Amino acid sequence: MSLLHMGISATPIVIGTLFYFNTENAIFDISSTDDFFLALVPLGAIGSIFFGDLVFKKMTRNLPDSIDLRTKLARFQTASIIKYALLEGAAILGIVVFIHTQNLIYLIIGALVVFYLALLHPTKQKIENLLSLTGEDKAKFDRVNAPLD
Repeated sequence: MSLLHMGISATPIVIGTLFYFNTENAIFDISSTDDFFLALVPLGAIGSIFFGDLVFKKMTRNLPDSIDLRTKLARFQTASIIKYALLEGAAILGIVVFIHTQNLIYLIIGALVVFYLALLHPTKQKIENLLSLTGEDKAKFDRVNAPLD
């Protein structure tokens, strides 16, 4: 999961950095009231954060104890990928609009979304807490190089 998270996080960072350094006339302008993107990009960022959290919670909430650890982890992974992809999409939207308008505000919004994505880095402790692992499942999860079966 950590490798997947890093790969998804790295894409907008690399793209944003490349386009920032290849832009000659970048400006910072929030005064343009007729700019449609000034509403679209922040709404896209906020929407991806809330919708990603909603989907994640819906997919990982109330997992029955009867399902095995492998299935729980698969649901967690699927929910995480959806959440990360939504955030990556919002960040890339900000970058694409920056390329189109040369306005740094969109790149900054994209960078803030990437920062939030970085805060979501999965750790063993976070996964245990989110899945409420206890007993045998926790013991299986704690074994480092042992299969889950």
